[in-house]
Amino acid sequence: MMTSKWRFYLTLLCLLASLVLATIYLAWLIFPLEIGWLDLPKQVSLSPSVILSNFNQLMTYLTQFWSPRLSMTDFPSSEAGLKHFADVKGLFLLTQGIFLLTLWPAIRFFGQDWRQTSFESYRLTIKGLALLPLGIAVVVMLVGFETFFYLFHQIFFAGKSNWLFNPFTDPVILILPETFFLHCFVIFFVLYELVFWGLYFWGRKR
Repeated sequence: MMTSKWRFYLTLLCLLASLVLATIYLAWLIFPLEIGWLDLPKQVSLSPSVILSNFNQLMTYLTQFWSPRLSMTDFPSSEAGLKHFADVKGLFLLTQGIFLLTLWPAIRFFGQDWRQTSFESYRLTIKGLALLPLGIAVVVMLVGFETFFYLFHQIFFAGKSNWLFNPFTDPVILILPETFFLHCFVIFFVLYELVFWGLYFWGRKR
């Protein structure tokens, strides 16, 4: 029988997965605004509607398991580029799977264990998790986002270099500049802090 402690850890995993998914879909949602903010039509000499259509094709491939192969109407892809996007798709689908598998334990935790167990049992863990991104943010400010972005890829795509796109063979990178990914990280950071500090103060109030 699963204990409340294990349900707590699975709940944390569920929250992390849900935050990643929320970031993915929010980034997709605001991309039409990014087109103007980042002046993407000037980068690729395509209209905003065409850029958005190709981005939608990319995101559909990355987020839906029934899309077996990436094909963008106006952006050809190299084999290395396709392999990288396949790796990204695998991480996205893994996150979806983790969310679905941990959703029920999370519901049980908040519906039962959260009310019956002392908040002191979880306080330090939740506070530590809430503080962790603040420390990472300080490191990012010290080393720069470019270095952090490089280290991020070294961790999640260890031993691979196909994420270093050549705009001549994978021109889609021109509509996915580093600033766009910075915005994605900011979205995740804000959502993460809101959820974990909210959880912490909710628990203290309770």
